[in-house]
Amino acid sequence: MSFRKRILPQFVLLILSLSAAYAASPETLVLENKPSYDLSGYMETLSDPTNKLTAQQAADQKDWTGTTRGRVPNLGFTQAAIWLRFSLVSRADSPQKFYVSFEYPVTQSVIFFTKDRQGVFHEERSGSSIPASANVLPDRHFVFPVTMNPGETKTVYLCVQSAARMILPVRVLSDQALLSKTIRDYTIYGVLSGLLALVMLYFVAVGSFLYKGTPIWLALYSVFFGLHTAIRGGFLRMILPDSMLGIMSPIQLVVIAGLFFTGAKFFRLFLSLKSNSVTLDRIMIFFQYLSLTFIILPLFPNPIIIGVSLVLIVVNPIFSICLAFYFWRKGVSNAGLFAVGWIVAHSVAVYDFFRINGAIPYQPLGEWPIPFSLFIALLFLSMALIRRNAADHLMAETDPLTRLANRRKFDEAFNEEWNRCQRLGSPLSLIMADVDHFKEYNDTYGHKAGDLCLCRIAEILQNHTRRTGELAARYGGEEFTVLLPHLDAAGAFSLAETIRKTIGWPAKDKAGRSGREITISMGIATTIPREEEKPENLILAADKAMYEAKRSGRNRTMACSSAIV
Repeated sequence: MSFRKRILPQFVLLILSLSAAYAASPETLVLENKPSYDLSGYMETLSDPTNKLTAQQAADQKDWTGTTRGRVPNLGFTQAAIWLRFSLVSRADSPQKFYVSFEYPVTQSVIFFTKDRQGVFHEERSGSSIPASANVLPDRHFVFPVTMNPGETKTVYLCVQSAARMILPVRVLSDQALLSKTIRDYTIYGVLSGLLALVMLYFVAVGSFLYKGTPIWLALYSVFFGLHTAIRGGFLRMILPDSMLGIMSPIQLVVIAGLFFTGAKFFRLFLSLKSNSVTLDRIMIFFQYLSLTFIILPLFPNPIIIGVSLVLIVVNPIFSICLAFYFWRKGVSNAGLFAVGWIVAHSVAVYDFFRINGAIPYQPLGEWPIPFSLFIALLFLSMALIRRNAADHLMAETDPLTRLANRRKFDEAFNEEWNRCQRLGSPLSLIMADVDHFKEYNDTYGHKAGDLCLCRIAEILQNHTRRTGELAARYGGEEFTVLLPHLDAAGAFSLAETIRKTIGWPAKDKAGRSGREITISMGIATTIPREEEKPENLILAADKAMYEAKRSGRNRTMACSSAIV
């Protein structure tokens, strides 16, 4: 019992002391033949609340803290400057150049220190808000070259300051690894930029042509999403002149505000939220305009900043994701594609919020969810809107009952085929058809039976117009028309008779008793279009022949005998 009381506590203290010593004094990183080295676990950190320590003063401090192997340090929001220290030793047989890469592109200031043989510190500067020193490589990350002689040990210091979250991912790269990283990054972001440009141009053009706001808002949403990705990826900093780097933080806030504002507006328009639910629409309007407060958010106390950020970046996406699922389940047109794109984009926003606040560890690939969510979101949202526009365009040209072309579509097709046949010197035939005694049929059998009658006739007409350019349309009421380019009068008459004989079938009244047969009267006109002819005269001639068929007893086909002028 005495042994346990005296020896065991000492043993525990020894283990804790060794663990603390290990954490406080990380190993020296040995540079051998690997292309890339993760520095987590090899670094020490030091907080400087005064932001005034020199490199030598920081080196002399005793309260450095070790970092955990395999875990990127995430210190959250802090006004303090954070110092990093790590040691490198080369095992190469000749001098080699390595690159220390600080890989959190929105960090405002990164200062790189190394000592020469006389013990003098030399510094290089870079950051999202300050111009880079001459020796810093032009890269989306902050890349500092280090030349290592064989067997040399070198201690490196980094002083980091950021108004954003203090995340500290650091790697050492060889020439080969740096080249591979550069090719990979520019390829991925180049593809994203190309997709973004196509989406923006296409939907701006579509929106302008159709006089619709939804494509325009998707284009604007895509622009802000692309700018957000470019900022987080470090590319916007690379293309801005040094004189503008100081306003990178305000630019980022404006972009975030624009991203959530245009996203909420697009969401409301695509799902017709105002028509489906005024209450839900008002909630989304609240989120939409609340997003504009991001622009002035730094002026408020920290609790307000955290509260507004939580509402906009967590509550808003979760609420809209639930709505997207809801409308998907309700069967709203193309809501499935929309929901996939929306869920991917906004799930990443929620994940990113918790990651940068330290609730989720920062992974080595932690910067890639945003660009890939941009790709997936634009892909699915674009598909959803393209299909929506195609459906809207189809509905604008389609009769809702019979699914045949409507009068508007017929007029467009008729003018096109008239001009084409005129150029080719080819015949153009037209059939006008009217259901016999349709009003009596409706009164006897009901409007539902009348609708079924029209649908059956439309199906037969559709089945007999399969050649290129042929078109069956509902001209109005119980009247139909069939456009037959490159078909002469004899061919048109033969086709009309086939259709007429196929349509006839006995109707049944409400009691199920067989009644009279459904019949149709058809008129045909044919011409070879000439410049001096008026296209509408062909329609009048076919219509005249149809009424002649009705006067002659109905259920027959009559061809226009007079010339078309």
